[in-house]
Parts: sequence; structure tokens; C-alpha cells
Amino acid sequence: MTCEWAEEHLSAYLDDALDPQLRMEVGAHIEQCAHCQALAAEYRRNDELVAKLTPLSPSDQLRQRIFESPEFAALTRELEREGADPSPGNRPSRRVPFYLRTLVPAAALLVVSLGAALLFRQGLLPHGGQSSGANTSHTIGGPSGFNLPLSAGPRLVYLADGALWSVAEYAPGAAANTPGAPQRLTSTTAHVLAWSVSPTGANGGGGRIAWVDGATGALHIVHSDGQADSIVGYLAPSHPVSASFWQSAMGQAALDGLAWSPDGSRIAWVSVAASGAAQVHSYQLDGAGMSATVATAQSAPITALVWSADGHALAFATSGGAVVVWSGASQPAITLSADAHGAQTTATQLAWGGSTLTWATATPGGAITGVYALPAGASTAIRLTAAGARYSAAAFTPARGGVWLLAGAGTLSEARLAGSGGVAQVATLPASASALSWAPNGARAALLLGNQLALWSDAGGLAPLAGGVSATPAPVWSADSAALAVVQGQNVSVYQVSGGGATQVAQLSGDATPLALAWATDGRAIAVAETQGTLLVTTDGARQTLLTSHPAVDGALSWSLAG
Repeated sequence: MTCEWAEEHLSAYLDDALDPQLRMEVGAHIEQCAHCQALAAEYRRNDELVAKLTPLSPSDQLRQRIFESPEFAALTRELEREGADPSPGNRPSRRVPFYLRTLVPAAALLVVSLGAALLFRQGLLPHGGQSSGANTSHTIGGPSGFNLPLSAGPRLVYLADGALWSVAEYAPGAAANTPGAPQRLTSTTAHVLAWSVSPTGANGGGGRIAWVDGATGALHIVHSDGQADSIVGYLAPSHPVSASFWQSAMGQAALDGLAWSPDGSRIAWVSVAASGAAQVHSYQLDGAGMSATVATAQSAPITALVWSADGHALAFATSGGAVVVWSGASQPAITLSADAHGAQTTATQLAWGGSTLTWATATPGGAITGVYALPAGASTAIRLTAAGARYSAAAFTPARGGVWLLAGAGTLSEARLAGSGGVAQVATLPASASALSWAPNGARAALLLGNQLALWSDAGGLAPLAGGVSATPAPVWSADSAALAVVQGQNVSVYQVSGGGATQVAQLSGDATPLALAWATDGRAIAVAETQGTLLVTTDGARQTLLTSHPAVDGALSWSLAG
């Protein structure tokens, strides 16, 4: 294994574009080779310097018309026939010495200008600058055989027919509020069973999507613009994977176990080893590309993976209510005995309030039996609620030092992580609450009392909001906490929230029962999964577009941000 061999793969190694085995071999060489370590450091410095240059790129309209044209597809096929291999693992290095890389912006401008002139002559660019807003479905990006970048900006991601699809909230160059065309993210040979988008609030958040291929059990990471799809691990002990494995408790827990760190730089997942043991793995995507097994539970499903806010600790639950915390290789895991919670309860709603881990325990029927806290450095959990107390619903917010909201028999109470502890009643409930939902900023919460929706806040107390509200899907807050979307029959109502009250600003009429709601990252549109398809609706109700006649599987919707 020579330096010359390693240098050929160094650029792809730093870009997370190598398959896991090759990446491991390159990484092993770099670790023991001072020359390659220095070269890798130089590449990273060059990347940082180039990132500071003013970017030059074609407009979204030009980009879309080029990459979605039949002529470009024909050119792609011609290149493939000539033997060009466009896959990420075989692309030439894009890193060169810095004095050459400073010429890239000027060269890019020249290429765009010459390319535009050529495309104009070929009839691919309009003479008068008009663009088409036609909403047709086609495939672009990773599975096309030649990785083409999707347009930048907020994109709705959904699962239909075993494939992940992505659609731009607004099509470049199209009429106002007109979404783009659905574009496929995954290969036609793959069957997606689970997926997760990296946090949209993080630096570069929403830029990556993790997905599991049910046929092979492989965990893939793909950029939100359809680029650089790579395998980082496997969930099943062998492949191909049988349907019976995914239907088992261990298989289901593995599919539910994808967890991104808050900054989107790492992902944790659950796998099942050949011995039958469930394992937790962590993979770092910031250039290190390191994968590690961080915990093992013998023949017991691992659930509820959750990262701390700083990404330094990972907590999860095992059967019987035990909670395990992992804080890195230098600090041993903390295991709390299931006996502390009772054999008939399960740890649920794991969350972090600063450096304190907190969770609730619940019976098989869903009744909350208590909430607990594990401060940093402690090995014994603190019970925040009284022994024997029961609650119909509970919700936690990390705001204001960490607060649990607990709905009991005719009472609404708070339990704070900070301060003297204990439970304090904050309101009297006219009916039993089946669900609680904090706004992201922790200033207020939504309560479902039967089919009646109410808002609660410290300043405004408890105030009724709307009737005829469905419990499924649950009300959904916008990211800025300024609006709340709820389902009423076949309609979706949007309420603007301020102070202690709320005002209805739109009612979006549907043709079927909504299965899920998902706010766009900019708060200007809502995706609605219905039994008859998936809709994209502007929050003022002015435009409603049917993206696909196939409903999103399990009503799963999410938003990404393509760069």
C-alpha cells in the first residue's frame, strides 16, 4: 500500500465518496503515513480557502433547462457508451494545488458562457427568456446513471412505491408558488424501508438523507440534491435480507433507529449482529468517515436513540425500560437497571435538557407512570414525579432549562429539570388530554382534549382554539413557532399564534383524509399526505398542487435543503 495509491483516492476519501472497505484501507494508510497526513491537511486548507471565493454558477433556470433536457440525457448515454464512469467512487480528483484552484471561478464563468452559447444554438435555451411551468414527473439525480444535481432550495422528500422522491418547493423560473416536478432520489433496483433527513436547523442542515435498502439491509447516505450516494453500514446480519427479519421486533427496531446528531455531522443507527445481539453504531460524515460500534444489547431491541445537543453523548433505551448513555470512547456507558422503573414499563420520549438526560416511562397501554432525569456525571436517575402518579399525556421542551408538561386527571402540571424539582399544577383541564405538543420555542403548548384543541402558556393560561380536531395526524407547529396546522375532517386549518391566542388564517380543503402534515422550512407551504396522494399547499390556501397520486407510505413526509 503506497503513497501513490493513497493519493489517487485521497480526494474521494475526504469527500466521503469511497465504499466503506476502500475508505477503511485509505484511512489506515493515512493514520501511519506523515506524508499523506500533511497532504490531506493541505487539501482541507485549500477547501477552506476556495470556500471563501465568491461562487459563480448558472442560474437555477439555466441549470434546470440544461440538466433536464432530452439532449443532455442523450449526451450522458453517449459518454457512458464511450466508457466514462461517472460514479462518485471513480470520478477524478477535484483537488489541485491552491494556485491552480484560484483559476476555477474564471474557468467556470467561461464554461457557462460557452455552454450557454452552444445550447442556444441547439435550441435548448429560450430566445425570449420564457420558461415552462409544466409539472411532469421524471427521474433525475443519483439513480439516472449519471449523477445530476437537483435544483437548490427547500425540497419536500417523501416515500412512494418503494422509492424516495424529492420535489422543489418552488420550481426555478416557474410561476410564483409553483412547485417543481417530482424527482427520484433512489435507484430503481432499491426498495426503501426507512429514511431520515438530517436536521434542518443545523449548519448545512437538511443537506443529507439516510435511507435503508430493504433488499440488502444497507444504510445509504445521499446528498439532498441527489449526489454522492454511498453505503456507510448494514442493519441486518446477512444480505439479501428476508421480509421476516424486517417484520421481527429486532428488525423493526433497527428500521426505527436512524438518529442524526443535532449538527448533522454524525448519524447513529441500530443493527443486528449474526449472534442476534442489537448494536448501536455511529458514523461521522464531516470528512473523517469513521464508523464505530458504540454499544451492544444481547437479544434485546434498542429503541429511542437521541443525541445530546452538543453531539457528545448518545442515549437509547432497551427492553424493560433500561436507559443507556454513551459519551464516547473515553467515558464508559451508564446503564440504569430496568428494576428502577418496573418490569411492565418502557422508557419513552428520551430527550436532553442541556447536559441532563430525561425520559418518561409508560405502561403497554400508554399511561405515563413517571418522568426521570439523569444529570451529567451522575449514575443514578432522579424521579421528578411522585411514585404512583399517572398521567394521560406528557411532553418535554428543552427551553427554559427543560420543562415537562403533564396532563393528569383534570390537571395540567409542570415538572422542571432545574430548581427545586417536584410537580406544580398550572391549569385545570375540562377533559382528559390525549396529546400534548410544545411549540419549538417552548413558549406555549397545544393540548388535544377529546376533539377540542386548546393552547396553554404561562402568560395566557389555558385557552380553547378549535373543535373537531383529529388526533391523527397530530397538530404540527411551524419551525418559528408562529403558526399551527391541524386536521379537521378532510380539511387542514392554519392558525397564526401570538401572545396568548391564535387566529385562523387559512383552511385548506382536501379531497381525502390527511395522513401527515409537514411544514416547509421557510413556513410558506405545507405538505399534506392524503390517502389519494401527496399535496403541496401554500399556507394562504392560494395554490394546491397534487405532486403524486400515490400516497406517501405511512404518511411519512420531511423537508430537505439542497445546496
